[in-house]
Amino acid sequence: MNSNKNNIVKILLVLVSAFGIGMWRWNGFINSELYTGGVATQEQTVNEDENIQACSVSVEINDGEKVLNDAQAELLAGYARSYADTLCSLNPADVLSLFTDENENYHINKAAWEILTEIRKMSHMDLTLEKAEITYTVVETRVSGDTLKIHITENNLQKFRHMQEDSCSYNINHLFVLQQSDDGWKIKSHEQEEDFFLLAIEGWEDATGETYDDKLRYTVKIITDDARENKEELKISTGNPPEDIAVKNIEYNRDAAVEYARQWCNKRNYEDGYLAYDAFGGNCQNFASQCIYAGGIAMDHSGYGESQWKFYSQTLNTKQAASGRSYSWTGVDPFYTYATINRSSGMVCQADLQLEYAEKGDVIQVGAYHDWRHSLVVIDVMKDSDGNLQDIIVASNTADRWNYPLSAYIYTYPRLIHIIGQN
Repeated sequence: MNSNKNNIVKILLVLVSAFGIGMWRWNGFINSELYTGGVATQEQTVNEDENIQACSVSVEINDGEKVLNDAQAELLAGYARSYADTLCSLNPADVLSLFTDENENYHINKAAWEILTEIRKMSHMDLTLEKAEITYTVVETRVSGDTLKIHITENNLQKFRHMQEDSCSYNINHLFVLQQSDDGWKIKSHEQEEDFFLLAIEGWEDATGETYDDKLRYTVKIITDDARENKEELKISTGNPPEDIAVKNIEYNRDAAVEYARQWCNKRNYEDGYLAYDAFGGNCQNFASQCIYAGGIAMDHSGYGESQWKFYSQTLNTKQAASGRSYSWTGVDPFYTYATINRSSGMVCQADLQLEYAEKGDVIQVGAYHDWRHSLVVIDVMKDSDGNLQDIIVASNTADRWNYPLSAYIYTYPRLIHIIGQN
């Protein structure tokens, strides 16, 4: 859960207000299995531009209740196809024809895609795609005058060229507002609960300019400049070397942690008494803590405050008792603090280790634009034939992702927390 969550919560509140609290289903409260209802559109295309490697694209609109007409479904499919094309080529598609006009929200959407593509282009890896599959599932609709508000969840598959297996994202929330005009149905506004869009919103709020075009350029500049500075700093920042740290009680079962991540990356584990924190800044660290616990590291209720790591119930409890929860179980920054100060008993780990020493089951936290934002669980490490690090593959909640390359993250500053075992 991001410790500085105001901007994310602001987006969530906007989304909630569109439908009312009782009608909104949060990211992660929906099982990742797709509806088996009606398919509004499904299309397979191949990019044949001789300057761009071929990429297959498919889009599916699942509308089990048949609440959309053909024109509305095709409009949504058009937006999804344009997004898939953008992912494939890292060239932002022009979607002006899909919007009612060049309003503020159109420019924010345009900024978001430019931020996404520009930051991915900065990577040392080729992050264009061989394949992109986008599935929109209609969750709820509401008619208000001449507008139609639609809550959609997106699952997507991205096949990065440098990876053998597909990367999957699940349960991404969208809010579309469609409006009927003389030219048919158009998008009046669109918001998305995903990293690059949230950064675009923050950048837009901070940007200045007399026109929307001016603000768009400044928004992209301040976010991409931050990413560029992060990447330059990483080039000269070596991180800590590994230490030979012995553990007294338990060696970390990395395979068990990864298996838990695979099982729960796209849904929430209420079966074992856990809660979800998607609506409170994100479920990422809660998920990472559960993975570590599944790897055999016991909860730690010794000490006080930030020297504890526990989840027995949702109530905060800093006393030395096997009850309540600690901030470190669910918070990005508090977990990092626990990892750096805990020594005598409980989890044994080393923070700020050089990325080349990442192993399965470790935690990587990523930051951007002045904040640490997200916790990821390492599920694999890619190295070349000489043993040099190529990429780190992760799983996460909020966004719900599996087999996703760290190189593709829009949050561009990572810190590694290496889990060793337990004393």
